[in-house]
Amino acid sequence: MKRKLTKSHVSDAHIPMQAKKLMLVNALRSIGQGMLVVDLALYLHALGWSTAAIGSVLAAGGLLGVGLSPVIGIYSDRFGRKPFILFYEFLTAGCALVGVFSTDSLLLFLAITFSGFGKADAGSPSPCAPAEQAWLATFILTENRGKVYSLNNALSFFGMAAGAVMAGSAALWEGSLFGATSYRLTFFIVFILYLVTALIIFAIGEGEAIHSRKEVSGILEKEILNKENLAVFKLAAINVLNGIAIGLTGPMMSYWFAAKFGASTTQIGGTLALTFFATGVTSLFQAKLSRKHGTIRSIVLVRFIASMLLILMPLLSSYILASILYMIRTALNRGTQGAQQALCVSLTRDRRRGFASSINSLSMRLPISVGPYISGYLFGLGSLAMPFYIASGLQISFAYLYGRIFSAYEFRLKSHASSG
Repeated sequence: MKRKLTKSHVSDAHIPMQAKKLMLVNALRSIGQGMLVVDLALYLHALGWSTAAIGSVLAAGGLLGVGLSPVIGIYSDRFGRKPFILFYEFLTAGCALVGVFSTDSLLLFLAITFSGFGKADAGSPSPCAPAEQAWLATFILTENRGKVYSLNNALSFFGMAAGAVMAGSAALWEGSLFGATSYRLTFFIVFILYLVTALIIFAIGEGEAIHSRKEVSGILEKEILNKENLAVFKLAAINVLNGIAIGLTGPMMSYWFAAKFGASTTQIGGTLALTFFATGVTSLFQAKLSRKHGTIRSIVLVRFIASMLLILMPLLSSYILASILYMIRTALNRGTQGAQQALCVSLTRDRRRGFASSINSLSMRLPISVGPYISGYLFGLGSLAMPFYIASGLQISFAYLYGRIFSAYEFRLKSHASSG
């Protein structure tokens, strides 16, 4: 049966304009996030915040995102994705204004918590990420999602890299803006970026697939729901392994570099900026791999390589070598993010993609929040290597199970069946 294409869907050779607009929003948003990943903690420290207070506000923003993400994902299936994301853009712009005009601790705590400032979200509108991922899928043919989501992932990391470089240029205006005041320009730039993204989102149509719901018999509907739920919860189960592994290493890398090599903030910041850029390049490479070898197979191959490189990290005695290996390993690991999102949004029909994305997000973010406590405890015992070995074992297990469980879904990602 030939597939009927709508205005929202085009041939293999092109990405629909609506999808391009969403990808542009992702890129612009990630620039602001990259700036605040570098500057926020330094700004709060300049204001006299303790390290415990800085950690608390970052944790509060993360926990709020984890709590709201499933709710927004599920309700976006019912009421549409656009209203939630548009509200997020305006809310975040307002929170940025607080950073521009106020140094009040309570106001800043609330603004950072509600906006999620300071997290390396790579363009994600946390906690509205499930809604945006589901919305992007509305405009993309199923067989093109591995490519498009990988390109979207690349843009987000290029944006993060650009933001990190812009934040590092703060020294250029420190002569005219004294002390903590020099960081307010960062918040002003973030405010402008989110106003622009809100205007772009306002101009994007909701998409046709969310309104087209085919009626099926009760028995068939129950069978379809069971299959979708099984696939989603299988993904969630193995995501726990990956989430703990990421939490064991990612959030504590700055501390590890400083503790093991005595690296300065400038050195670590440069490493992070280069890592974001390298991840963008890897995401482009992942897009080609997905098209040539299949989404699932390419994810498993790259993740296996990244997991093996993680074992070597604590064995190196030079900061330069360790930072280079960190860049390569992180770029490979996070470069598959887009392809993994493509699989997630293809496990259900359009009406339940917000649900699928929210479960996927929740199953990653909760374990990630546990990881730093484990690695912090092990670091406190003097073991700077053990978290890496545990994380490598967990990610090798994730890659194996991912390939074993979801290789059967490769046909679905290549299929020309309706994406709705």
